[in-house]
Amino acid sequence: MKDALKPHGYITKAFHWLTALLVIYGYSKGLEDVSQLADSDFFWYEVYFASFLGLAFLARFVWTKYFGGSTRLPNTAPKWEHIASKAVHIGIYVSIFMIVITGLAIAYAYTVPMLNGTFMMVMIFLHDVAVAVTPVLVIAHIAGALWHKFIRRDGVMETMTGSFGK
Repeated sequence: MKDALKPHGYITKAFHWLTALLVIYGYSKGLEDVSQLADSDFFWYEVYFASFLGLAFLARFVWTKYFGGSTRLPNTAPKWEHIASKAVHIGIYVSIFMIVITGLAIAYAYTVPMLNGTFMMVMIFLHDVAVAVTPVLVIAHIAGALWHKFIRRDGVMETMTGSFGK
């Protein structure tokens, strides 16, 4: 490892790992069919979960942007790494927000018969796209962390994992 990089703080790490767990949970519980929303308890559970996920990511975004700092890439890292890192991070935020917004729109459309046609189909399509893209971005994020751990050996991964990543 080259010069030690400043690790992310506890709040930044907590947001990172909490939102990662929420995304894993969201994918594991998944909605099989829109008709499941007919169950009132399930409907409200989905709405509350989506709202919590969206608020957690919003809080993470605000914290990271204004207080915690978003990257620990060394200034000496190649420009392509900075571009790739930024693109993947922005992509993850956009895809998660798309999942949340379209999921809530689907729930709303389910309760408003007038929106059950084209609007619902478009929201389901956009939701499905975001649900498909997010794991690809997460895999790219993990691959980037492993790149820094095993190839670059520059300490970037350890700024988020601490001694667990050593």
